[in-house]
Amino acid sequence: MPTASSLRGPLPSPSQPVAQSPTPTPSAALSLRLACRAGTHTTTTSLLTPTIQANLLVLPRHYASSFQSLCARNPVSCPLLWTTLPGDPSTPLAPSANLATDLPRYNIFVDGVFQRSATDIKHKWSASHVGFLIGCSYSFESALVNAGLPPPHTTCSPPKTVPMFKTTIPLNPAGVFTRGVVVVSMRSYAPEQVPLVRAITRRFGRQHGEPVAWGWDGARSLGVEEKVREGKVDFGDWVEVGEGKVPVFWGCGVTPQVAVVESGVAGVVLSHYPGCMFVSDVLAEDEAGLEAIVRSG
Repeated sequence: MPTASSLRGPLPSPSQPVAQSPTPTPSAALSLRLACRAGTHTTTTSLLTPTIQANLLVLPRHYASSFQSLCARNPVSCPLLWTTLPGDPSTPLAPSANLATDLPRYNIFVDGVFQRSATDIKHKWSASHVGFLIGCSYSFESALVNAGLPPPHTTCSPPKTVPMFKTTIPLNPAGVFTRGVVVVSMRSYAPEQVPLVRAITRRFGRQHGEPVAWGWDGARSLGVEEKVREGKVDFGDWVEVGEGKVPVFWGCGVTPQVAVVESGVAGVVLSHYPGCMFVSDVLAEDEAGLEAIVRSG
């Protein structure tokens, strides 16, 4: 059965209209973040950036150790890139960035319950909050496009947010995160294309890496076959699998948000809005440079 052996590891259903965005260069990442800060850029869906995109989760500092353990125990779903200092929304992944203002949109939770979305969280990120950046599969989409394998959600008009599904695979628990399931993103390809898709994405190890499952047997093993066949996404937008194609699934950085909700984590928790990532200055292809930053944290 085509699944990864190490996989073990009420949110809003985001579905917003998006516009096709031009492909930015690494030097354009700052301009894009400033546009997010100004509220004039609303999504990173289908943004084929050569630099790393990342998921964001911000927790009260007393949960930081538990969350770091959760990431260590579930590295496919939660590849941790950076942990901030308490009250400090900065990161060496983009030294000029402010994580509280430079994403297109955020989610706000209180006591494990979703409250609302917002265009910034600067008044919510207190001196006792710690931020975590987690790898995102959007980072490898440029490589797939360059190989002639564009993800289907990027070719829709207008482009859509990648479909995401809660699986029946439980996370390995850690600390207060005693509940939660793996969330996967889905892109579809012809069966003969899957080996190349796996090879291309495998090298992006800190961006969820290669698929965790593929084909209808894979969907069944994740407990999402019925949802996929019926087009019932948990997050993002539905995109047809397409005739002659099969679903292919990757780990997804929305997983920690589900863990927060299902574990009933107390206090104010902040996150990215699914499809609205942090765009860094680090090239997605520069795994060595990324690894050096990760190890310095």
